[in-house]
Amino acid sequence: MMGELTGTVITSMEVAQMVGKKHYDLLKDIRRYAEQLGEGKISVSDFFTESSYATEQNKTMPCFLVTKKGCEFIAHKLTGQKGTEFTARYINRFHEMERDLMNPQPAEIPVGEVASYLKVMDRVAVRQNLAPYKIAENFKKVSEQFGVQLTADFVKVPEYEQLTLDFRKGGGAA
Repeated sequence: MMGELTGTVITSMEVAQMVGKKHYDLLKDIRRYAEQLGEGKISVSDFFTESSYATEQNKTMPCFLVTKKGCEFIAHKLTGQKGTEFTARYINRFHEMERDLMNPQPAEIPVGEVASYLKVMDRVAVRQNLAPYKIAENFKKVSEQFGVQLTADFVKVPEYEQLTLDFRKGGGAA
């Protein structure tokens, strides 16, 4: 279901690493491919988009954003072992991105904020005279929403003793 990846790209630096090529040489290849696609009136942006990145020295350098189609295009230009390895690597990479899109991780929320929220929630629950196990249930639900998994036995529901009344002579509780 790679159709879900519309707009998903990897950088030409990552592609260069995958194919074992110098980034500068890959840029020349992509520019040539883009020119040829343009001459054929084929949308270059379906495959490659010009971009840039900042080096550690804060210098702006050119790169391309490469779509899955662009990776397929580059793979078809490679032969032998390099072509086989690149094809496997880019397929794995796009499947990994698809898996990440389908299973988003919960947003990172600072632990201090979660703790503060739970303290306020506890104060409110105590003020409302909620039973301790009800407070624990709420605490567990909120914790799980923030990705904190608590043990199954975290909430202990009390087992109340049944009070039986003896209505025989003298009445009263048994």
